Amino acid sequence: MEPALAQFMENFTALPIAGKKVPIPYWRNRFYANGRRIQGPFGGKGTPAEIRRATLKKAEKLGFGLSEMTVSEIRRFMREKKIGLDCSGFAFQILDFLRPGFWRGLQKAPGSSPKPIRRFNSRALTNGRNSRRIGPIWQNIKVGDIIPAAFTQRLDHVMVIVDVGKKAIEYAHSSGSTIVSGPHRGRIYLRDSRQPLWRQQWPEQLKSGSPLLGKVQPVLEKIGIRRLRPFMVG
Repeated sequence: MEPALAQFMENFTALPIAGKKVPIPYWRNRFYANGRRIQGPFGGKGTPAEIRRATLKKAEKLGFGLSEMTVSEIRRFMREKKIGLDCSGFAFQILDFLRPGFWRGLQKAPGSSPKPIRRFNSRALTNGRNSRRIGPIWQNIKVGDIIPAAFTQRLDHVMVIVDVGKKAIEYAHSSGSTIVSGPHRGRIYLRDSRQPLWRQQWPEQLKSGSPLLGKVQPVLEKIGIRRLRPFMVG
């Protein structure tokens, strides 16, 4: 992985809070109570700096001493206060780092927010107007390509490829369903260069113990690995 990208991603996996390095937890505005959506700060789309400020502000308001808490306790506090990052929020920030302003000219998801990060969910990033299917084999894949997945009955998750090597591909995503939660990286190991990506070795597992690949393969077979239009040039 390029050093600049690796350093950028540390902002999400080692957020400085009260002298500690805290991995940002997962949060997505998908929960409802009494017919109303439960909102978290920045709706799961905040930058590391925004997430840090929200955490410090909430702790100060409630009188929580973060300096006396462990990393695990701080993460638990953040999750309880709905402070975190969802998959498309993380993907958007990686893609914008790789190609600043990539979203300009792309079709946004329905909504009224003026913030682009809130208008590019997993379906907007993978629709046919904004991206196209690329060949499934190892040699076709580049940094910035998107791997779609479905944790429910429809496409609802995206991962971004951040490194391509001769023996392994590294992807990044923020998930609440995998053993490692929140923003993190995973690897795909090459078993046969003639086979598509979903025939390679995917070690990452869901909390249930089943392989992540089970949520990825059906979508990859249907719509494939995606490349956003701004990444097709250069």
